[in-house]
Amino acid sequence: MGFIFCPLILSLKYFRSYPKELKVISIHLLLIGILALYSASLWLSSKNNLPVLHIYTMIEFSTIMLFYQVVFKDSIARIWFILLISGFLAFCLINAFWIQKWHIFNTYPRTLQSIVIISTSLFYYYKITRQTLYIQIEKSATFWINTGFFIYFSGSFLLFMLSNYILPLSLKFNMIVWQLHAFLSCILYSLIFIGLWQRRKV
Repeated sequence: MGFIFCPLILSLKYFRSYPKELKVISIHLLLIGILALYSASLWLSSKNNLPVLHIYTMIEFSTIMLFYQVVFKDSIARIWFILLISGFLAFCLINAFWIQKWHIFNTYPRTLQSIVIISTSLFYYYKITRQTLYIQIEKSATFWINTGFFIYFSGSFLLFMLSNYILPLSLKFNMIVWQLHAFLSCILYSLIFIGLWQRRKV
C-alpha cells in the first residue's frame, strides 16, 4: 500500500490546477491512504483490521464511481450514479451487520464492486473508440487511471470472490495470493501516478 503515497503526494501538489475528475481521484487517494495507514497500525498491533476493509470498500467504490460520474457526465445522468452508490452502500451495510459481519472478509461487496468497476472501465474504452475527434489517449490522465482500475479489479476479481476459501488453506499459499494482490496494487497506483503526471505536463 506504500505505493499509494507516490500519486497521493503528486495529486496534493497539483490539486488546485486539476479538473474535477482528477480532484475526485485526489480525494480518493487521500481517504484510501488514511485508511491504509490505520489498517496497517491495527495489523502491527496484532488486531483484526477487517472492519476497516468494510469501510475501505464503501469509500473506494463511492469515490471511484464519483470519478466516473464526472467522466461520463455527458453520457449518463448523475442520478444513476447516485442510485448505484446508494444501493451499494446499503448492500455493504446489510452484509456487514447480517451476512459477512465486520470481522469477516467482505467477499460479496468486493466481488460486486469488481464487476461494476470492470464494466464501467470497459464502457470508457467503448466510448473512446466511438469518438470521431482524434485524441492522443496516451496523454490522457483519465485513460491511464481507467486502465489502472481495469487491470487491478480484473486481476483481483477471483481473489475477492474466493478469499474466505483461500485464507484457511495454508500460510504459504495465502502469502503467494496476497503477493499477487500487492503486485496488482502497485500497477494500479503506478498507472494513476502516470495519469496525474501527464496532466501535470499539460
